[in-house]
Amino acid sequence: MTADSYRLVLGALALGALLLLAVGLAMPATSFLPWPLVVLAGMYAWTLGGGDVDQWAPLYAGGLLLVAELAYWSTELRGRAQDAERLTERRIVLIVTLALLGVGASGLVLAATSVPIGSGVAVDLIGVGAAVAALAVVARLARPRA
Repeated sequence: MTADSYRLVLGALALGALLLLAVGLAMPATSFLPWPLVVLAGMYAWTLGGGDVDQWAPLYAGGLLLVAELAYWSTELRGRAQDAERLTERRIVLIVTLALLGVGASGLVLAATSVPIGSGVAVDLIGVGAAVAALAVVARLARPRA
């Protein structure tokens, strides 16, 4: 694949993702909103290929998180503008803080990947245990409160 055709494919995918996001926001259909972000994140991962870790990855992560939060917020505001006016500033601060925390957390993960810790079965087991613990924390936080 030539560089020009590669750029053309990426441009078409990006345009398709943006159009799907616009449709999801115009309808509003929250079921459409995650897919453009998945496509954009996949495109970013595809451009990295098998190369080095991108030092700008935390900013991309924070940007995708910010777009997702703003998109969902815009669908929540439909029909409830009077109630939302009082909470606008608070919600903006919360969304920006969340995006900055996402950038910081992904930057911490990126920094942790550059620490040489060796290799072997013990390190692999520790990594698997940490992944299981992280998933358990996410599952616990995602569980609806009674």
